[in-house]
Amino acid sequence: MSALAMEFCNLKILRLDELSDHVGISPASIWESVRRSCSSGSSSNSAASWSSSSGSFTGTSGSSNEASFNAYLSALSEDMSVRSDNNKAFSRMDFINRKLLSILNDITGIMIEGGCEKMLRRAIDRQSPQLASYIEILDINNILGGHKGESKETLIKVWTTAMHIIVGFLREMQRQLNGQDLGYFNRLEEDYFLAIAKQSVMKLLKASSSIFIQDASIVPAYKDVHSTLKPDLSKVINVVMIYQALNYGMPTILALFSGQTKEFILAEGEGLSHRLSDMFVKLAVEQNDLVRSQCLDISDTGVHRSTRHIMDHMRMLVQHKSTVYLILKGDEKALCELIVQLISSLEFMLDINSKGLQHPGQQQMFLLNNVHFMLQEAKRENDLGLILGEGWLLQRHDQLNLYITGYVDASWTPVMSCFLRRTRVPEILWPHQLFDKFTSSLEMTYRVQKTWKFTDPLIRRKVREAIFQKVIPEYR
Repeated sequence: MSALAMEFCNLKILRLDELSDHVGISPASIWESVRRSCSSGSSSNSAASWSSSSGSFTGTSGSSNEASFNAYLSALSEDMSVRSDNNKAFSRMDFINRKLLSILNDITGIMIEGGCEKMLRRAIDRQSPQLASYIEILDINNILGGHKGESKETLIKVWTTAMHIIVGFLREMQRQLNGQDLGYFNRLEEDYFLAIAKQSVMKLLKASSSIFIQDASIVPAYKDVHSTLKPDLSKVINVVMIYQALNYGMPTILALFSGQTKEFILAEGEGLSHRLSDMFVKLAVEQNDLVRSQCLDISDTGVHRSTRHIMDHMRMLVQHKSTVYLILKGDEKALCELIVQLISSLEFMLDINSKGLQHPGQQQMFLLNNVHFMLQEAKRENDLGLILGEGWLLQRHDQLNLYITGYVDASWTPVMSCFLRRTRVPEILWPHQLFDKFTSSLEMTYRVQKTWKFTDPLIRRKVREAIFQKVIPEYR
């Protein structure tokens, strides 16, 4: 009987050539689809608008969440016709080899009639890795293969796409098995399916854990901050994205299972969720310390690329606030504190680093451009402005005026001081000499500042008006 049980487990009743031949799904095609979506930029646009409204793994996803997530998946897998709201591509195919299924049913009948049903159930459970290996084309380890050195952003998209395809296939496989009426095998049909599904889903969860949780700490660097900030800030967003994909997919995954297997998968999913939450908090603290401690390479007075990246990072967190709230166990105050601390660290970093600028007025111009950019971003992303508060917005407006005044004083007071009479030279002689001195100082200031950037026309106009108000009255 044990030999029959092994023969039962060795039969491959699934026809996976349908996937590769008719739909074109394979590990290579999944990677190619993601690369195409990345190069076209469609996935980034969709990901930026991807927001979650689902509450927990055991709940159901909201319609707005499903629509936005469908858009994301559509961008990743559009030429595979893969959608989360249906399985049309799968439902058009017959994955069950009916001849082999009939043999499977005969073996089941012999063992049940021989009183060995429990032996067969144990064999199915024990050989579940082998049974799952029969769908190796949809094995996440085969899909990731030797690509684990790819960027985390790419791996997230591949993992998310693979999760959707694998779960969609399992749902259709379950439907087709349930549609068979073969007598004896019906008694073991659920065990057979759960053995395959459990192995496939556990590989998915373990893959996400190994990719996105191991070696996730932010490592401080003390040279060019942007080369450190960009990948390290992305780690936080990556955690949000994988948590969001997991939170979206788990209700559908759990619907595949029942009984103790369902409880086991739920516990594994929630365990991964908790690890991601802990990782998010840890990274948030580390990134805040990183921003405060780094040195900027400031090449001009425009908006620094690190300022842009950190503001983009905060905007992404706010756009995904529903998911971040879930990560933070529903603590909205914690997200507000995270944003406020990060923007405070950004301001600290800009202020400290700008003190090394040597030319008069250069520090004020640099801070003027960067703080104005931060203010505009906070206004453009309404939720970000609400989190920072009206007081923060008003204070930054006042800061802009102070920076303009400081710039004019630092840059133009020395120029206008050329008109001050400091000698006893007869009055008829010194106006001409002072004018020459003023012209020389003006030309020097122009040579130094002609490459300084104004990143906003409004700021340029305000600075120009302030200079006129300083220079023209005294010049006359």
